[in-house]
Amino acid sequence: MSNASERPDAPSSPDREETCRNCGTVLIGEYCHHCGQRQVPVLRVRHLVRRFLESALDLEDLERGVGQTFRQAARNPGRVARRYVEGERKQFVNPIGYFLLTATITFLVFLFFRGAWVEGQAKVYESTWRSLGIAPTQVFRPGSPFRAAFDWTSAQDLARALFDWFQQVQTYLGLLSSVLAGLFLRWTMPKRTFAEGFVFELYVTAQATLFLGLLGPLCFWGAPAFIGPLPLLLQTGLHAHSGGVFFEHGWKARLFPVLAYLTSAVVITIGTGLAAAGLVFSFA
Repeated sequence: MSNASERPDAPSSPDREETCRNCGTVLIGEYCHHCGQRQVPVLRVRHLVRRFLESALDLEDLERGVGQTFRQAARNPGRVARRYVEGERKQFVNPIGYFLLTATITFLVFLFFRGAWVEGQAKVYESTWRSLGIAPTQVFRPGSPFRAAFDWTSAQDLARALFDWFQQVQTYLGLLSSVLAGLFLRWTMPKRTFAEGFVFELYVTAQATLFLGLLGPLCFWGAPAFIGPLPLLLQTGLHAHSGGVFFEHGWKARLFPVLAYLTSAVVITIGTGLAAAGLVFSFA
């Protein structure tokens, strides 16, 4: 594809015919008469949202891109993100749509294995407390913060509540993380716009979420203690792997995306931790 490697905001030569960045056909008007893609000189967040809404209403358009996006993103979501921002958008699921699709798949998988996850995590909590010299019964004794604020009487209650909370907020946390990391990338990698960095974060986060849904059941039975750090390992690994393609080669291209994700994770963790602590002490 002749123009796939050019930036979407690159100025075109006045004596050269403009071609579609998706299929290479010479353009006549705003929309390509061959593949139907609208030509957007500079990618903006509002275009991502509008394209997501259009795709959500066009099931045939969504169906065409799902298989291609799954296959390509499984190899390297950074390459999918780069092809998308450079104009090859018709053949891929919109990044917002892909993020929501993978979040839904993972939600259903985790919901199916909810009982196994709760039992496994409860055993991990109890083992951790015992290693610290704390009896699990003491953690949930009458008058304790956990019991007074949430009426939890066992490690199973704690694990079940955390599971349900995570299921409810995982999509919002993923979107918030993508926004924060996209802002960080805009600051550290100024050659890319915020919208382009946001696309990168959405595809990478979506793929990490999908891998979590596929690998999670193995951890539920074989290594329940590993399910906690698994999302972090998937995210950091995919950010480093994908950054080298999306931001081109070099140590910054692999390091800064990882730092962007970790920064967003720290900000969200501190924020939710402070909110939870405030809630617990308000009932103490």
